[in-house]
Amino acid sequence: MSSETAGAQIFDGVRIADFAWVGVGPNATMQMAFHGAEVIRVESSHRPDTFRSGGPRPSGDRTLDASAYFAKFNRGKRSVAINLAHPRGAEVARRLITSADIVTESFAPGFMSRIGLSYEQVRKIKPDIIMCSMSMEGQTGPHAKFRGFGLTLQATAGVTAVTGWPDRPPVGTGVAYTDWVATHVAIIGILAALDHRRRTGEGQYIDMSQFEASTLVLDAGVIDAANTGRVAQPLGNRDLRYAPHGVYPCADDHIGGDRWIAIAVTSDEQWRCLAQAMQRNDWLESADLCEVAGRFAAQDQIDAALAAWTAQRTVDEIEQQLQAVGVPAHRASTVRDAHEDPQLAHRNHWWRSEHPVIGELSYESPAWRLSDTPPPPPRRSPLLGEDSAYVYRELCGYSEAEFQQLMLDGVVE
Repeated sequence: MSSETAGAQIFDGVRIADFAWVGVGPNATMQMAFHGAEVIRVESSHRPDTFRSGGPRPSGDRTLDASAYFAKFNRGKRSVAINLAHPRGAEVARRLITSADIVTESFAPGFMSRIGLSYEQVRKIKPDIIMCSMSMEGQTGPHAKFRGFGLTLQATAGVTAVTGWPDRPPVGTGVAYTDWVATHVAIIGILAALDHRRRTGEGQYIDMSQFEASTLVLDAGVIDAANTGRVAQPLGNRDLRYAPHGVYPCADDHIGGDRWIAIAVTSDEQWRCLAQAMQRNDWLESADLCEVAGRFAAQDQIDAALAAWTAQRTVDEIEQQLQAVGVPAHRASTVRDAHEDPQLAHRNHWWRSEHPVIGELSYESPAWRLSDTPPPPPRRSPLLGEDSAYVYRELCGYSEAEFQQLMLDGVVE
């Protein structure tokens, strides 16, 4: 099949009952929805997803369907309203699970069991079900019942302690960075379980700890601490191996703030090229600076000189001059730069989506390209409960009269 030919997607025929919320779980299931899975997002106005109350959103619109952030992570899905706090809510959920291949959830351990939807309980009605739980710290252990979100999790995992500058308090990453690591670990677990079921007919329970997944981002620091006792410290923009290595001010500004450029010299040859570009013959003549050990010892002076040089030039000038001679240099891109990046445009990375409340916006597409099953742009993110009639009647098997009664009883909320 040609890469330009629309056809069956790799997850066609796979249905996911998605009880997860916020970032990790919804992002994982959305990636599968992009490639053909039917994802049924279970929601309730009684306990709406945190992202539904966030921004950005149309000016003045505080409704649950107006969040572009929620829409970003729930494209390609259907939404069903099930009030799980209602005595009959779990009954509806069980019927939905009977029609599903995968169940995902990200509640604190114990919640799904309390409403009768633990793995052991649902496998009795669907023996080959795959269930993925994505709690903060896993289903077992002394901290299993701890609750939190991405910013507290990155502190727990040790990320915050190494983010910032040596002479200042930790600053963290500014966003729930760990969410976007854990979500990919969750996808890997789900795909492994799907492959296992394809080969054996057996379901699986996936106990995914966001905490454990997040330790992946600490790189060599964890290995070093575990084996030598050394504890990594914040370095700002510097590096343990290379110098100079930093972010420096430029002469021009940009919408949203000043312009900065990242420069990383990773070899003695790059150092000589940088010195020539800056016309710093004194650096070329210094035997100490022509070796990395000498540059480490003089980092403060080098950074000050580099900053003075970059501050007299635009970011375009510096990029072109240094890249032309093989010195790694690139603007510290703003989010607007990323959206307008020519490489991303070439690869059609941004998909546009028209939403009845939010309007038309562009969102990211998958970062990988499947040659024989390229995904088409997905349907927009659903309104809360938009697909309830379809789910209750077609997937759960309720008659129209039963569906109407469940609405009157407060289950469909």
